[in-house]
Amino acid sequence: MPNVSGRTIEKQLEFPGMMARRFSQRAGIHLAVIAGAGIALTLPVLVLGIPLFSDDGVTHALWYSHFSEQLWHGDLYPRWLMNMNGGLGSPVFFYYPPVPFFLTSLLRPLFANDPHGLHQIGVSCGIALVASGISAYFWLKEITDHISAMVAAVLYMAMPYHLAEIYVRGAFAELWAFVWLPLILLFTNRIATGRRFAWAGLALSYALLVMTHPPTVLVFAAVPIAYVLILANNETRMKAAATTLVALLVGIGLSGIYLFPALLTQNNVLMGRMATGYFSYDNWFLFSRWSIWKEDKLTILLLVVDMSVIAICAFLISRSHVNDAQKKLDRFWLGAAGASVFMMTELSKPIWWIFFPLRKIQYPWRFNVALSVSVAALLAMAFSSLIRAQPASRFIFKTIGIVLMAVWLPAIVFVTWRMFPETNADPIISASKVKQIEESRDAPEYRPRWNQSGEQFDWNASVNIDDWDSLLENEFDSVLQRVSSSDLTSDAAIAQGLGQVRVIARNPREIDLHLEAPAGASFQVRQFYYPYWTAHPLREMTNIPVGPSTPDGLLSFRVPPGNHDIQLRLERGGAERAGLIVSLVSLAVLTLALCIGSVRGRSHLAQ
Repeated sequence: MPNVSGRTIEKQLEFPGMMARRFSQRAGIHLAVIAGAGIALTLPVLVLGIPLFSDDGVTHALWYSHFSEQLWHGDLYPRWLMNMNGGLGSPVFFYYPPVPFFLTSLLRPLFANDPHGLHQIGVSCGIALVASGISAYFWLKEITDHISAMVAAVLYMAMPYHLAEIYVRGAFAELWAFVWLPLILLFTNRIATGRRFAWAGLALSYALLVMTHPPTVLVFAAVPIAYVLILANNETRMKAAATTLVALLVGIGLSGIYLFPALLTQNNVLMGRMATGYFSYDNWFLFSRWSIWKEDKLTILLLVVDMSVIAICAFLISRSHVNDAQKKLDRFWLGAAGASVFMMTELSKPIWWIFFPLRKIQYPWRFNVALSVSVAALLAMAFSSLIRAQPASRFIFKTIGIVLMAVWLPAIVFVTWRMFPETNADPIISASKVKQIEESRDAPEYRPRWNQSGEQFDWNASVNIDDWDSLLENEFDSVLQRVSSSDLTSDAAIAQGLGQVRVIARNPREIDLHLEAPAGASFQVRQFYYPYWTAHPLREMTNIPVGPSTPDGLLSFRVPPGNHDIQLRLERGGAERAGLIVSLVSLAVLTLALCIGSVRGRSHLAQ
């Protein structure tokens, strides 16, 4: 029997702890590098706020400022923003996903001098970019080495479409979707390898994606199931696929509190119009209709070509020094990249016709999200292969890939330079954006359909996108002028008859009025009509019918002779209640399953 000293045994016992500490230190360094790169990439918005000239930056800032204000005043899920649209209200968060706005609201106490939320949205963009890099790192290190995962995570943050979400489009919600996609793939990977409770992580991350950006859900819908089928071995493949599917369904259930109203009440607003004119998916396939929006389409085409060539180079680099499983993974992500590009071309039109929910994506170039994820995976595996001393014969692929990656950052810097009034003085655009902020003017698709001027919009006019914003501005000015001319300069007024009205309290989804109408009178309230508004007189059993005024669709009702104390309430509709119940049931199922799994795990260890 070998003679083993006590000191040797002690060293053996210390070895696992020492390795764990080294791993922790290495991971800490990698995460610091990722965070530093993310901060550098978002430094302009950290300093200046969301770009004023970006497509949707101002709109998201307005939504956020009103959402956060109501949240901090006790409205736990602000769906109706009572002070949007010049005080007329907006139902936008019955439809728009709330998760990025909940998360960003944590910043509000730190920004007392940012009433319109521009800087808070900018800081949130920086946090989202860093978080996306960190989540990509944790996913990628499970399929490659840690250094390759770190490099690919940094490149994932720096990809042109990813940065364009901040600096060009101001697509706040879609930017946050980049955080959850790697987490979905991380937990899918762990399901394939039989890790306990990975399905719960997948359910939670999928719910976060659904409540962050539904178009990305449609873009990414087939990936988790396809990914687990590729990763799992023959013996466990069907079980892993079933577990993944159940986790995705639980995630959808968890998001029911948002999803049910968003899907089931769209006929209350003008979202259906978003399939026409500039916003129709049919106008945005690659190589189609070059006569309109040439500059935008050329930019998108160059971006897709650049990313496609990088994907191919990364695939070719990583073909050596990898095992069969990694080769299969390489082929999968090259196929995913190819499928993403295919879905952006006119060749994919039959798929868009058959699977009609895809049209809700609006822009086929949104498949750049899936392309970015695919390229990140291919780059991680390519760097891992390079670490293993790739043959010099592949020098050409490395050179092409590096050159193409080096090209996109200067292009983004150039575009970014034009997005801030501090670096690109454009008084016309600046004045328009400032006016939108002052009026808190919402996007027209979320206008309640009872507002006749919104209902009568010619959305095909949006093809001329340069004139579309001024058309919207002029239309909304006319609404405010009519409201003011009808004595609705305060929160409520008499529309017909004689009497007096006094607002006792005004809070989100509830307004209390004291009315005096000796001969009966009709009243209007400075809020858009929405189907779930009710008017209930205190000390009386029956409700008063509420309807929209003509032509502006304001909250309107008539009271009989006498003095009345009226409670106006925006009640929960059937879809809102059903969504809440489904979310609570799904949460209970998730909690119960985790408890049962934990008990069984402890019992197994005890045996």
